[in-house]
Amino acid sequence: MAGQVSAAPRAAYVDDHFACRAQPLPAVVLHLTGDAWKLDSKGKAHPLQEGMTIDEQEGVRTSESAFTSLLLGDGSRVVLPSSSQMRLHLVPGQSIPQVILEQGQAEAYVIKRASDHDRFQIVTPVGVLGVRGTHFRVRDDAGQSVLEVLNGQVAVNRDVNMKRGPVEDEVKVGARQGLLFTKQGDLKPVELLPAPVLIGQDGLKGDAPVWHLYLQPLPGAQRYRAQVATDTAFLNIKQQNFSSEPKMSFTGLKASFYHVRLSAYDEHGLEGETGVYDIFYYPPATQAQATGG
Repeated sequence: MAGQVSAAPRAAYVDDHFACRAQPLPAVVLHLTGDAWKLDSKGKAHPLQEGMTIDEQEGVRTSESAFTSLLLGDGSRVVLPSSSQMRLHLVPGQSIPQVILEQGQAEAYVIKRASDHDRFQIVTPVGVLGVRGTHFRVRDDAGQSVLEVLNGQVAVNRDVNMKRGPVEDEVKVGARQGLLFTKQGDLKPVELLPAPVLIGQDGLKGDAPVWHLYLQPLPGAQRYRAQVATDTAFLNIKQQNFSSEPKMSFTGLKASFYHVRLSAYDEHGLEGETGVYDIFYYPPATQAQATGG
């Protein structure tokens, strides 16, 4: 199938500090849970598979219950949750990868570099996020873009022409800060909510066992999210769930050792910091042990 042809690697380049660097594109599909599609340069969809490459002007779309993660050639990683779509672009002559977020959400882990310029960009319908190295989430939500920085710093500006270097109307968003930004209005970062605390769990036996997680109520939280993954970096997410109450439920998970990541949303819709717990889940029993981390 044409959509499964692997892209040829590009030659390495020398950066501003005269260091030899690997080209960021093409990216490789690391993990896939559920149904997703590779979008070729003409927009035609092909079933996504692990190990497939995603090159410049190509993209990925996930279904309502899918998760996928991409590894770029420079070591950066991008995770797309359910109902999301993006495509990749390379800034000409600068070897700067751009993730064009067209729908939904993306979570990025960007390799830190000693540079005066952005080495990774996410482009939303509202503006540009310039990154030198950090862990952050971004999503498109009803005409505005939502940014949450967990580690490092992200520069936000509305310059869709992606100028290099500092620009007017640029705002720096630091670790544990979030920002709602539209095409107009002030850009004002706010502090994120802390991570919720897991205080208990139990399960129901039967043909379709249910796994319940109980959270300590968090002041200011309007909604909670829990993600279940098989790896500590949460690149291989198996399920996620949302709840307006501090209680989460999962079904259909096999007996295994899982990593559970908890977060909460504030009154502005900003998702806060995350807490990770390591849990051995065994459906027929209710005595699984959990340790916080």
